[in-house]
Amino acid sequence: MLVTDRLPGAAGSRLDIDAPLRGRLAAGIRLRRESFGSIAYVPARDHFYALDRKHRTVLEKLSTSDARPVRPEHREMVTAMAAASICETEPPTPQRAFYGRSLLGSFPGGIPSIKAPMVVNCFTTAQCPLRCTYCHADDLMVSYRGDENAEWIDEVIRVATATPAMVGVVTGGEPLAAPGNAERLLAALARDKAVVLDTSGVGDLGRLVPVLRQYNAHVRFSLDSAQALINDRLRPINRRQVPLGTSSFRKATEGVRLAVGEGLACSVQTVVTARNSDLEGLTELRDMLLEARVRTWALHIVVPAGKAAQRPNKLLIGDDAVTTLTRLVADTAAQRLPIDIRVTGTHRQPNSTLLISAKGEVAIQRRDGAGKKILRVGRAMARQRLLRQFRRHVDTAGHASRYLNGTLDLYPKDGTVELSATGAV
Repeated sequence: MLVTDRLPGAAGSRLDIDAPLRGRLAAGIRLRRESFGSIAYVPARDHFYALDRKHRTVLEKLSTSDARPVRPEHREMVTAMAAASICETEPPTPQRAFYGRSLLGSFPGGIPSIKAPMVVNCFTTAQCPLRCTYCHADDLMVSYRGDENAEWIDEVIRVATATPAMVGVVTGGEPLAAPGNAERLLAALARDKAVVLDTSGVGDLGRLVPVLRQYNAHVRFSLDSAQALINDRLRPINRRQVPLGTSSFRKATEGVRLAVGEGLACSVQTVVTARNSDLEGLTELRDMLLEARVRTWALHIVVPAGKAAQRPNKLLIGDDAVTTLTRLVADTAAQRLPIDIRVTGTHRQPNSTLLISAKGEVAIQRRDGAGKKILRVGRAMARQRLLRQFRRHVDTAGHASRYLNGTLDLYPKDGTVELSATGAV
């Protein structure tokens, strides 16, 4: 995807293509060199981009502190990367929303291949205050809860920190159910990774605000509908852990308001099932997120695994959802709405995520959806062992597609979506 010189300026006017341009790498950006170029991760947007070699070369010429002059022949590439929040320019380049494949430059073969994980998802605890009807990780929680002890988090930290991923996601279970574990895991992952807190919002999020701010963490909330009744039926409470009357919808929306009010980067993720896949309902949720100032939205087509595999006729939707989500993205792009939309089709590639269980095991969904493959990581040469396990058991093409938005074709086809100053991300 390329951004052209038609991007509007700070006051909505066109950028002066003859004016000198200076650029610098944006703060907090994570970069990893790849054979095709680089992968960049933008924590504020919880968004990955693949850069081809030309973009990588240009980006590597930019400093992380002082803005440097941009050569005229590099101007288009720098403004494209600035629009994606990877770098900053003087004068400023307006940012824009990404709705399709997150590729900057030329990728004739589509989503590029990778040899190391982009993201590792780490259980903080097997405890969860919700009983989501489609829970992908139910098999990694129910049988673990009775034996869970304080030493497990040490093993999670050991394996997680040995994983050569760019981003570490603190998840569960529910991290807020074990805030002490979440604090320790965030601190350990932040030594060499960008960090994300994956939460339902049920619990004391306020306690974690200082550590989230300290490590520039992105907070990702789970919300499946703008209608409380629909959301709470998909994500009912666990009465053994939270009081009767607790609403997952209310907790998630309160969490979003708290994160936005505290100045924390945050986003929303939605699991798309047969019960919430209507275009009208998804559009209503999108508009609610925009009003709440959420600027990143991930939509995951339900995976035939965990609980969803036990009730396929009630929840599974598969490729039928792709048509609806394509229409949703087309409408969002046509209106130039300032929200990144990422769609994952993991129902096609169930073994595309890398997960560390509450015991510190590597857990990978089997290709046939029948449970998870559990792998232990020895202490000797742990990093090399993890890489071998990743390459052998994870669908690496699906892994890259999941985070580079490969499910939907590029939209719009020419890749040039402009945002006015009032519509800047």
